[in-house]
Amino acid sequence: MTWIQKYAEERSVRDPEFKAAYEQEKALLALVRARNVARLSQKDVAEALRVSQPYIAAVERGSKPMSLSLMVRYANAVGATVEVTPANPKAIHL
Repeated sequence: MTWIQKYAEERSVRDPEFKAAYEQEKALLALVRARNVARLSQKDVAEALRVSQPYIAAVERGSKPMSLSLMVRYANAVGATVEVTPANPKAIHL
């Protein structure tokens, strides 16, 4: 683990807003890595999702938000999966 990862993990324990942003960034980076491993371009993903390549570029650089729905669709397009884990499983009532 790098020093920046260690710092981010430690700060996440103390700062819920930082934790949310950090987790979102980690998920986004994992999806971009999966796209690269699959040897797909942003254009390929954009076509699969029926959005524009500039939109995918903006999502990947973090200037456009990524909804959970788009995240799942993106993951499917690059051959990855998304796992959603509740922060407090005891608080969920079905």
